[in-house]
Amino acid sequence: MHPILFKIGGLEIRTWGVLVLLGFLAGLEVTYYYAKKHGITRDSVYDLGFWVIIASIIGARVFYILYNFHEFKHNLWEMFAIWHGGMVFLGGFFFAIPTAIYYLKKHNIPIWKFADWTAPGFALGMFIGRWGCFFNGCCFGHACHGTFCAVFKPGSEAFQVFGNTPIHPTQLYESFGNLIIFFILLTIMKKKPFDGFVFLLYLILGPLVRFIDDFYRYYESYKYYGPFDVNQWISLGIMLISLILIIYLYKRSKRQNA
Repeated sequence: MHPILFKIGGLEIRTWGVLVLLGFLAGLEVTYYYAKKHGITRDSVYDLGFWVIIASIIGARVFYILYNFHEFKHNLWEMFAIWHGGMVFLGGFFFAIPTAIYYLKKHNIPIWKFADWTAPGFALGMFIGRWGCFFNGCCFGHACHGTFCAVFKPGSEAFQVFGNTPIHPTQLYESFGNLIIFFILLTIMKKKPFDGFVFLLYLILGPLVRFIDDFYRYYESYKYYGPFDVNQWISLGIMLISLILIIYLYKRSKRQNA
C-alpha cells in the first residue's frame, strides 16, 4: 500500500490523513448543499465543522488509547503522536455529537433538521476515509482465500500480523457499504417522513455495515466480549437507540399533525 503520499523535506504527508480530510470536506459540502436551501451560510457549516473535527480527533484518539493502552504504557508521549495513526471512528462520533448539539443550540439552528443534512455527508466521508485506512494498512481483516483479498506491504500493521498472507480488505468492505448508504440517504432525503429520520436511519445502516464488517476484521482476542467484539456491541447499542428514537419522533410527528 502507500501510507506516505509524499514528503516535503523531513515532513511526511500521509495518505490516511489526506483522505480522511478529503472525506470530511466532502461531507461538509454535502451538508452545505442542503443547509443553504434553508438560509444557513457556508461559514456556519464550516465553523461547526471545525469544532466537530477537533472533537472527533480527540474522541477517536481517546478511544484508541483506551482500546490499546498496552502500546503506550512504556512511552506515554506517544499518545499524542496522532500522525503515527491510531483512531477509532466510534470514539470520534461520540465526541462529535455533543459538540454539534451545543453549537446548533447556541446558534438557534434546528438540531434534527441539521442532523438530516449531515447524514449523506457522513456516509460519503466514510466512503472516502476508509480508503485512507486501506492505504495505511490498518483496520484490516482475517486471512482470506477468495477472489477479493489483499496483501499488504512490509511496515504496515497488516503485514506485521499476517505477513504475505492474503487477508480481507475490510476497509473497502465498509467503504463501499457506506457508498451504498450514501445513495439510499440521497433518495430518502427527497421524501423523509419527519425531521431526524434520515440521520437516525444512517445511525442504523452505518453501524449495521460496521457490525457485519467486523466479522471479517482482525482484532486481538482481548477485544471480544462473548460472541462479538467491543465495536459490534457498541454498534448494536447505537442501532437500538436509533430505532427507539425513530419510533418516538414518528409518534411525536403524528401528534403534531393530528
